[in-house]
Amino acid sequence: MIVPPPKTGDGVPADAPPAYDNADASSRRAPIEKGSARAPLSPLSPSSSTIKPRTVQKTPWNQFQDDMGNLMADIGLGTTQHRVAREVRKTVTGLIHDLVRDQTIDSNMACDGILQSCSEICVDHSLNLPSLLQQPYIEDHTPLYWAIVKRPADQSEPAPFETPPLIRALLLYSAPLKESTLRDIRLACLHTCDQWLFQSLRMSPEFCALSHKDQLLLGVQVPPDTIAVSTPPRHDAPFTVDFELAHFQRRMRVSRRVTLDFISHARMWQIAFFVADPGQPRLSEGQWAARLALRENSPATNVSATYVIERSEQTDQTEQEAQESLELKGPLNDSWQELYTALPDAVQYPQSPFITAEGALRGRLAVQITSK
Repeated sequence: MIVPPPKTGDGVPADAPPAYDNADASSRRAPIEKGSARAPLSPLSPSSSTIKPRTVQKTPWNQFQDDMGNLMADIGLGTTQHRVAREVRKTVTGLIHDLVRDQTIDSNMACDGILQSCSEICVDHSLNLPSLLQQPYIEDHTPLYWAIVKRPADQSEPAPFETPPLIRALLLYSAPLKESTLRDIRLACLHTCDQWLFQSLRMSPEFCALSHKDQLLLGVQVPPDTIAVSTPPRHDAPFTVDFELAHFQRRMRVSRRVTLDFISHARMWQIAFFVADPGQPRLSEGQWAARLALRENSPATNVSATYVIERSEQTDQTEQEAQESLELKGPLNDSWQELYTALPDAVQYPQSPFITAEGALRGRLAVQITSK
């Protein structure tokens, strides 16, 4: 006879992780004092955390069997094992719900231990924690969405690439991320207009890992590019974006596309450079071009934009001669409307005046939102 694990008075398995509100205060980390923040992540580093979550790897057939067992448990049938697993699942999802709902700077520092406890109990009961964390069970969104939207304000100066503790831990325990989860994360950053957090996430391999081809090409897991958005005080003034794209020519020739996303003016924008395919309007096949586009969930708008591509060679040229300006003007939306223009042919040359000695392309994008 199978003897089910002992339960507490409220019916929760005795070995389930402790409720967040009752977590032992001694298990929490001490808050990080100002001036003692971790060193910023290097783009060459695969991760800033030493957390190694345990996960259960299941075949589609195993997952189907578990889903059927859970369904039977929901209607009062099924094995004791599935009924216990269902109770553990309810406890874990409820704990994560409370963790993202009741965020404070101090409580977020204790999240590693709580998630580690959840990971261990899920392994013990053959539950897949990454799958649970990526289900939109909190008001049609994932826990990561709410961790971003409800992130407590920190008065200290944020360190570059330093993802907040709760978001970083949820990323690690959720990996590998599904495309639907990535969309939910981008939506959360857009809803909060949080360019700093979005760029911090861009340096996380769990969120923004390069394709396997680009990893082989560059020898890093995350894009080694830099971007800085300058927003003027006046809302109707143009904003500027300075960028540097590493190993530009190599990536264009091999991957045929280099992109960089950012948030400004309640929209998510994409800077893109690409190699024209056959039949591309206004471009010849194989021609290199620059594009400006809006990502999903961004309001449509009209823009007047200018790409300024800097020359890297040191000469006695005037400022106007030392750069190439590319004009873009027209409507943009997040579905099919985008603006693009051809790059100077010299950008492709082995000794291109637009490419630095390290192989980077430097430039600036100025965008003026217009009424029409």
